[in-house]
Amino acid sequence: MNAQEHYIQWLNNEYFDEAFRAELASIKNQPLEIEDRFYKDLEFGTAGMRGIIGAGRNRINEYIIRKATQGFVNFLLERKQKSLGNKVDQSVVIAYDSRRKSYEFALETAKVMAANGIMAYLFDEVRTTPELSFAVRELNCMGGVMVTASHNPPEYNGYKVYDETGCQLVPHLADALVDHVEKITDFSMVKTMGRKEAVQAKLLKIINEEVDLPYIEMVKKVSIRPELLKSSNLKVVYTPLHGTGGHTISRVLKEMSFSNLIPVEEQMAPDGEFPTCKQPNPESVEAFEQALKTAEKFDADLIIATDPDCDRIGIMIKDGNRFKALNGNQVGSLFVEYVLSSKTGLTKSHYIVNTIVSSDLAKAQAEFYGVATKKTLTGFKFIGEQIELDQFHFVMGYEESYGYLFDPHVRDKDAVMGTLMAIEMAEYYKKQGISLSQLLDNIYRRHGYFVDETISKSFEGKEGGSLMKEIMNKFRTQSEDIFQYEEKIDYLLDETGLPKSDVLKFYFDNHSWMVLRPSGTEPKLKVYFSICDDEYDKAKQKLEYFKTLMIEKVLA
Repeated sequence: MNAQEHYIQWLNNEYFDEAFRAELASIKNQPLEIEDRFYKDLEFGTAGMRGIIGAGRNRINEYIIRKATQGFVNFLLERKQKSLGNKVDQSVVIAYDSRRKSYEFALETAKVMAANGIMAYLFDEVRTTPELSFAVRELNCMGGVMVTASHNPPEYNGYKVYDETGCQLVPHLADALVDHVEKITDFSMVKTMGRKEAVQAKLLKIINEEVDLPYIEMVKKVSIRPELLKSSNLKVVYTPLHGTGGHTISRVLKEMSFSNLIPVEEQMAPDGEFPTCKQPNPESVEAFEQALKTAEKFDADLIIATDPDCDRIGIMIKDGNRFKALNGNQVGSLFVEYVLSSKTGLTKSHYIVNTIVSSDLAKAQAEFYGVATKKTLTGFKFIGEQIELDQFHFVMGYEESYGYLFDPHVRDKDAVMGTLMAIEMAEYYKKQGISLSQLLDNIYRRHGYFVDETISKSFEGKEGGSLMKEIMNKFRTQSEDIFQYEEKIDYLLDETGLPKSDVLKFYFDNHSWMVLRPSGTEPKLKVYFSICDDEYDKAKQKLEYFKTLMIEKVLA
């Protein structure tokens, strides 16, 4: 069927409630809107399912949530029968963030789980993504669901799924899940039950402190020098950007006896409309607008922002009398320096892990301290997968998109840990008379000046997706005609040693490279640059040259 035929079928389907069908009826004279809502099913990408909230098969709504959950149920039950057995309980834990309809979607998920005989643990209020990852392992569940669209605009929501390790599904598992979801060809195949009925059947349990307490204790143990926080006079401004991190981070730091956390009061309460920030994304300097005002008012030393589900952390540091924002690789390099220079007993078997689009600076630092570096595909699930292979020797992991992890009990990026570590790190070097800006410059002088930047272009709708494929194919087959490079790595080929992925990497020399990659969570083509030189100005010039070239060839 084409989009119009799907639309008519949904419009006339009495399975949907009146409000849902009324929304569909309201677009009957909008052919472009109908095409966009119905030309395809909302897909699982590198971080689950994410889309605009609304009625339609290419939208996220309670019916799409139910269908996805029934597919996830069938996947989990098959996996438990074939490979997991009694290692895990027949249960799933569900958390949600502060976005529109997050609670409603989480509850729908729980009701489908319960109707299929699976115990559903549902948090009583909003929780962070890293706590959900932790909860899967803590409660011995066979999977988990996090309802969030991370840092997307307010009109989006999403559905991230986790396996029994607390890790998002890697490709072979995600493919198996998609197969199960696609077998749900009619909504009548979805089982669900009422909340009251599920509670009475002891198939739905509301949870809170039984997971909060062990999670917070685990986070506190990440601290390398906990005594520093008790006597610290460091002034830290913090904002959760109306997301889930405010309560948890404030609690952790209070229990660590850190008394100088300065909250951005306007942004502490969870609010899915994000009324005081243009975009709730700590990768963007615009997200720090309110925090900067607070920092100037209190003459703060450090600014920290976490995204709505509190898995990403952005940092602004003092550079003289002004604040400057650090990119994800710079924050990662500071963390690597602090952790590796502080921990004792590290051997060549110990490792840090980051992704193929993360700077090679961390690798140079790891070599300096005699520690290995492991590279994965983009997506923290691959870092989690690596940790599962060797949990004992894991030191830390990060990806350039502002995600960091310091303890293997969580298998996703964790901005609660990141906030604690950032404050402790800043205090440690401040006591030595070294600012984080000076520390970063010291790292560059030792290993070379690495400049990193990511640019992207949105390709909306059906035509946009086709155009992205054309661009990737052009660079895959005709790159020699576009620019010069020393080596091309195509991650769709087998010889990379990593799972196949639609990613191209071009090395210009040993440490300078560019990557093209369609986003797995948004309709965007991303171009990553990491350029190294002995001098900062030369590295910056190289970056501008290649960035200008790609803007002309791809993003014009």
